[in-house]
Amino acid sequence: MIAVLYFFAAFVLTVIIECGLALCFKSKRLVYTAFLCNLLTNPALNLLLTVYYNYISQSCYWLIVAALEICVVVIEAFVIRAMMTYTFKKAALLSLLFNVCSFFAGFILFLL
Repeated sequence: MIAVLYFFAAFVLTVIIECGLALCFKSKRLVYTAFLCNLLTNPALNLLLTVYYNYISQSCYWLIVAALEICVVVIEAFVIRAMMTYTFKKAALLSLLFNVCSFFAGFILFLL
């Protein structure tokens, strides 16, 4: 039950931050796209990290986090590119911006 609450909280925090950033671009479609990206990647990312940490190994955890976060940025860049018809460079930069901000917000909350 605690894991479900953790996943839900992580998802909600990520959506609030990334969709909030998307709002700065004054595009409802970008907000919708950011939400869909997170629906696709956030639960999978958190599940993989939880399984790795609890059942495989606690060593190299931050290396796994970095590798998976890079995968998320790339996946979300492709989704943003497809849904927004941006260039891949613009989509990748948006994805990177959104994910860096939400990662550090989550990291700060984790430290508290």
